[in-house]
Amino acid sequence: MTRPQDAARRPARLWLREATHRLHLDLHEHPLYRRLTEPDLTYQELRATAAVTYIAASAVEADRTRRQLWPEISLADHLTALERDLGGEPCPAPQPGQAYLTSDAGLLGALYVIHGSAFGAASLAKTIWRAVPSAPRSFVVPRDTGAWRSLCQLLDAVPQAGLPELADGAQEVFRTYKRLADLQLAGLQASLPPEAVRNIPPARGSAWQAASR
Repeated sequence: MTRPQDAARRPARLWLREATHRLHLDLHEHPLYRRLTEPDLTYQELRATAAVTYIAASAVEADRTRRQLWPEISLADHLTALERDLGGEPCPAPQPGQAYLTSDAGLLGALYVIHGSAFGAASLAKTIWRAVPSAPRSFVVPRDTGAWRSLCQLLDAVPQAGLPELADGAQEVFRTYKRLADLQLAGLQASLPPEAVRNIPPARGSAWQAASR
């Protein structure tokens, strides 16, 4: 990975993308997220990924609100839609106080991951809606180009000394997504008949432990 002292030569978001690359790829290999590319994706599986987003993003948005920072990149509208569409089914409450929310730079890194997930979602949208046409549109993070431009400007304004905290925040969100996806997957497997569980692909080799060292 490029060292922070070299990152001033290019936009901080590019360095940040490199700093999170392994964790990002590994999340795509998670059995729950791999199902998003399959034509037999179920409503329950899609809802599980939406619940992961809701839980992780709620904690980040709560901290952004508490700090009274960056209303232009608020997640509030999408979270309101998600809360409505997830309905009354049980969904674990957001867990406050994550380590990556101890600084403004860490929070900004966390917001980078959540806003950035909309770009990956856009590439999968046709497959998802073909498989589950009745699912609420909030289950896929919408692209907001105005918020993304604002976020990129904020990222590029982070001083060199703040880059490690920026990366820490982004990396921890990816780990949070993975932990939540594990919980959601376990819940799905517990509620499905054995023949349905067999359709969920097994996990592949993981970079999570290596990347967290």
